[in-house]
Amino acid sequence: MNNFMTYPTVVNPHPEHLCIECIDPRFVVALKRFREDLGVNEEKDIVKRCAGGPMPLAHPQDMPSRSKGLRKQLQFTCEKFPSIGTIVAIMHEECAYYHTAPDKCHRPGKERSDLPFIGSFLGFYFPSKKIKLYYARFINGKTEVVFDEVPELKKIHPPEPLKVLQAS
Repeated sequence: MNNFMTYPTVVNPHPEHLCIECIDPRFVVALKRFREDLGVNEEKDIVKRCAGGPMPLAHPQDMPSRSKGLRKQLQFTCEKFPSIGTIVAIMHEECAYYHTAPDKCHRPGKERSDLPFIGSFLGFYFPSKKIKLYYARFINGKTEVVFDEVPELKKIHPPEPLKVLQAS
């Protein structure tokens, strides 16, 4: 088969950012513009999109397989591309992925309140990386989105159960 169209590659990539975010299509345009404002270049940096985004990292005890799976993907990415200096985790209002989580993970404001725990998890496993946490929320009758920066926990707490997550 002959291909008449050719497309460029990125030669010797050196991504500086790794963004983790949800796939919710309501936020696609806002996320793209927000990443640009942060200096994240989608053609150079890595944007990991998955249902719930970084949510499993806040619940390693309640969602050990999901948390471990995401952690291993992030570790592989950071090992493959040591140029990554910043990990950006973004959660959003009304994340439907919480409906797949165990009941004890549900609580008012969970998407925002989980972010410091996500930051603690990332800080523990990626101590040399800068961690940035953001919460996307609707305004103006859900026609616009604003992003609030969420501070990390002051102290990095090892995620539990540590032995389960470190196995393999």
